[in-house]
Amino acid sequence: MSQSLNFANQDLRDRSFKGKNLVGADFSGADIRGCDFYRSQLKSANFANVRTGASQRQNVIASMAAFVMALMFAGTAMIATILLISFTIAFIFGAARIDRATVYWVAIIAIVVFSVCFAIAFTASSFTFTGRKGTFIATTISLIVAFLFGFFGSTFTKILVAGAFNAIIGLLRFNSFTALLTFLAIEPLQIFGSLYLFRLTINTSRTMIGTRFQYANLTKASFHKANLVNCDFSHAITNDVDWEQAQISRCKL
Repeated sequence: MSQSLNFANQDLRDRSFKGKNLVGADFSGADIRGCDFYRSQLKSANFANVRTGASQRQNVIASMAAFVMALMFAGTAMIATILLISFTIAFIFGAARIDRATVYWVAIIAIVVFSVCFAIAFTASSFTFTGRKGTFIATTISLIVAFLFGFFGSTFTKILVAGAFNAIIGLLRFNSFTALLTFLAIEPLQIFGSLYLFRLTINTSRTMIGTRFQYANLTKASFHKANLVNCDFSHAITNDVDWEQAQISRCKL
C-alpha cells in the first residue's frame, strides 16, 4: 500500500475525501467523525475499528441551529398564547376588564410560556446529539435565556400584549363576528406554525449526518468492529462489505 493511502489510527475529523480514489486505503482505527466520502472510490478499503459520527464542529453548528429554531418556536408559541388569552378576555369581559394589571399578568404568562417552550425544545434537541453533557449545558443556557428575557423582554412583551388587546378590542367594536372569524383563522396558524418549528428543531439534531458515504463505492470494504453512528450510506455500493461485529446506530443504509 502506498504511504498516501495509509490513514490508520489517525485523527481525520472533518476531512473531505469527496470524489477521491481511495481503493485499498487503510482507515483502520481512525477517527473519521465528520468526514465526507461522497462519491469516493473505496473498493477493499479497511475501516475496521473506525470511529464515526458527528464531530465537535458539527455539534457546535447543530447547537447554534437548534438555538435559533428554539427561539423561533418559543416566540411563535408566546404570540399564540398572547392572542388566545387576549381574545378570550376581550371577547368575554369586554374593554372594561382590560387595565394595566391585566396586561401585566398576561405578559407574565407569555414570558413563562416563552421560557418553558425554549427550554423544552433546546434541551431536547441538545440531548439528541450531545448526550447528558449537552443536556446540562443546554439547561444552563435555557435558564440564562429565561432570566434575560424576563429581565429585558418584559417591556417588549407588555407592548405586544397591549397592542394585541387594542387590535382585538377595535375589531370587536367594529364587528364581533368578523373578529371571531379572524381569530379562528390566525390562531390555528400560529399553533401549527409553532408545532412545526418544534418538530423541525428536534428533527434537525436527529437527522444530522456525521460521516458521509453517499454514492461511494464500498465494494469489499471492511467495517469489522467499526462504531458506525450517524453515517449516511444512501446510494452507496455495498457489495460484499464486511459488517462483522460492527455497531450500527442511526445510520442511513
